[in-house]
Amino acid sequence: MSMLHKIVERTRADLVDIKAARPAQQLLDKINQRGDVANPFLPCLRANAPMALLAEVKRASPSKGDIAKGADAPATALAYALAGACTISVLTEPHWFKGSLNDLEQVRASLVASGRSPGVCVLRKDFIVDEYQLLEARAHGADTALLIVAVLPADELVHLISFSRNLGMEPLVEVATEDEMATALAAGSKVIGINNRNLHTFEVDMGRTGRLAAMVPAGSDVFTIALSGVTCRSDVEAFAGVGAGAVLVGEALMRAPSPEALISELLARPRQPPLCKICGLRDAEAAGVAAAAGADLIGMIFAKSKRQVDVQTAQAMVAAVRRERPRPADWAMPPYLATNADHQLTPRAWLLRWRALLTDAASKGGPLTVGVFVNSTVEEMNRIAEDVPLDLIQLHGDEGWSIAKQLVRPAIRVVHMEPGVSAADVVGSIEGGSAVAVLLDSKGGGTGKTFDWKVGAEVQQLAPFILAGGLNPENVGSAVAAVTPWAFDVSSGVETDGVKDHEKIVAFVRAGKA
Repeated sequence: MSMLHKIVERTRADLVDIKAARPAQQLLDKINQRGDVANPFLPCLRANAPMALLAEVKRASPSKGDIAKGADAPATALAYALAGACTISVLTEPHWFKGSLNDLEQVRASLVASGRSPGVCVLRKDFIVDEYQLLEARAHGADTALLIVAVLPADELVHLISFSRNLGMEPLVEVATEDEMATALAAGSKVIGINNRNLHTFEVDMGRTGRLAAMVPAGSDVFTIALSGVTCRSDVEAFAGVGAGAVLVGEALMRAPSPEALISELLARPRQPPLCKICGLRDAEAAGVAAAAGADLIGMIFAKSKRQVDVQTAQAMVAAVRRERPRPADWAMPPYLATNADHQLTPRAWLLRWRALLTDAASKGGPLTVGVFVNSTVEEMNRIAEDVPLDLIQLHGDEGWSIAKQLVRPAIRVVHMEPGVSAADVVGSIEGGSAVAVLLDSKGGGTGKTFDWKVGAEVQQLAPFILAGGLNPENVGSAVAAVTPWAFDVSSGVETDGVKDHEKIVAFVRAGKA
């Protein structure tokens, strides 16, 4: 028995228990209670011409085992959408792919909450053999669902296509052979995915898309998608050359240190620039300059130092920033809600989630305001955060990680890069479910000294972070290129004689985002 047949056999067996525990009427009720409709899948694909990208949330597979153990589905999806994916494919098969319907629902919710849905579609990718599974898909927020010709008789394929459309979902029909392509076309499929991977042997044949796409009649409006095997831009170009209007990418994105960078490469789009934080600001004028220059985060220091500010000064700075870049009335900072499940996430999964959330928050309501504290009490930090008000609290002392759970704002935790510290040391010290971002800084902070960027690049392969320490307008471009952080931070590097230099601020933001 092939793996495909084994999975389908298990799926059918599971369905007996699932349908007994939850009758179809309950799913119909849930669909009606949703109060939404499926986003139109085919128009979404066409709107992203000349090449659309479907990005997949995929923790594991039968052929590769664990791919991204502990990956956070909604955060991964949001990162994909922010980078340019038009559809998020969510594997919901639990045994071999370690997915769930809860993943599907959370992905849809994250896209809606971030304003990416409507606009970005959600695909339920599973081994669908029963109309009940299509009800599940729509009830949990799917806009489309996968139908695999290899596991469906022709008459059942026709029925499931019709049933899916009646739910408002244009299905993605998957084929892998000439006979399956003929069956899909005869069934009236409008979106056909050509799988370059043999589902029985798992071997990949990159020429399959071209051979099967050639079977689509001239002048037909059938939309073809290349599935499996895409790892680089040349793969995308090859599939475009044989008529594919989209590609679906899973494993390569899940393994990439920066999925956003890979999506930019695949679509030949400019890479998303990292976020920029200007820290140690002391007056409203400089804060306004930073906001106008395009800074994404504004840092104010409340600890004793030469850059310390009081609450009244900080309030004036925030007011200047908001005058320069007003926030939408409905904007809100993502709430910090760390559940028991969150504490089980790997540091990478936790930080990837918050990288996506903070990037989205900054794009819509930035600059985000950050208060920097050193060994302050929880009460003092919370009071100042409310009074200013602040969006984030940065812990720059010896507060540890657990204190973040007591704060009224999400926290950034600084890790001081002492000589000899390794990437493994850094990542091993991070606690998931606590601080939402990690900032790597040279020992002491504010010294104008860099740390070993090679170590920073190694950390970035394991977990996303904010780069600080010795950056200035002259070296920030090289630092970003070498380390590829998701954000970068400066304080003394944009000062002249200890005072924030407006021209240096503008030059720094421009160079770091170039």
